[in-house]
Amino acid sequence: MYALLFSEPLVNRAEMRVFTREKIYSSALARGAAHGDKETIKAMMIGWWPFIQAFERAIDVRVGHLPIKPLVQRFGQARIKTFFSEAREAVREMKEEEGSHAILWADGAKEFGLDLYGTHYDTLPTVQKLIANADSEDPVVFFSWLAAVEYIAEELAAYLCHAPKFTDMFAKKHWTWGLAHDEHEHDGPSHLEIDEDLARGYYPSNDPDITRAALTANMRECIEMFEKASHEIYATTPEMAH
Repeated sequence: MYALLFSEPLVNRAEMRVFTREKIYSSALARGAAHGDKETIKAMMIGWWPFIQAFERAIDVRVGHLPIKPLVQRFGQARIKTFFSEAREAVREMKEEEGSHAILWADGAKEFGLDLYGTHYDTLPTVQKLIANADSEDPVVFFSWLAAVEYIAEELAAYLCHAPKFTDMFAKKHWTWGLAHDEHEHDGPSHLEIDEDLARGYYPSNDPDITRAALTANMRECIEMFEKASHEIYATTPEMAH
C-alpha cells in the first residue's frame, strides 16, 4: 500500500477541476461527441489514440528509472527505502491500468468501425508534444503531467458518460473507458493523489507556496495543451476538413 509522503494535498484540486472542466465544455470536439455526432466521435477516438498508447509506455519506462537520491536527501534513508518499493509498485500498477484502459478505448472505437490496433494513424503535432512531455526525464514534470492527465480523463469521462446522445451510440448504452475513470475506486490513494505526492516530493523547494505555484503551472500547461490538441483533432472531422 502506497503511503503518501505528504499528509495534505498542496494543489487546489477543486480549482484544477473547474479549470479542466471549462476547457472540456468549451471544446467543439467534446461537445460534438456529447451530442452524438458520429464523425466527431471517430475523430476523437483516432486523434487521442497515439497519446493513450504512448502514456502507458511512458509510465513503463519510468518504473525502473525513478531517481532515489533527491528523496533520500529530503526525507532520509530509512523512510525512503520502504517508500521507494511502494512507489515503484504504485507506478507499475498505474502502467497496468493504463494498458487495460487503452484496450477499453480501442474496444469503444470498434463500435464505430475503427481498428485502432490494426491501423496506422498519423499523430497530430500537439498530440506529439503531449507525448514528448509524458516522456520527460524530469520527475517533477513527469508526475505533474500524469496528474494533469488524470484530471482530464476524469472530467472528460464525467462529461461524456452523462451525455445520453453519446452513450446511446454504444451497444450497451455506456462507454466502458469512461466508466473506468468516472467511477474509479482505489484501495488506497488514487493515481491523482500519488502523482501529486511524487511531483511535490521531487520538487527541490521546501516552500509550499513556491511548490504549489510550480506544480499548478505545470498542470495548467498540460491541460491547455490538451485543449489545443482537441482543436487540432476536431479540425480533422469531414465537416471541418472541407
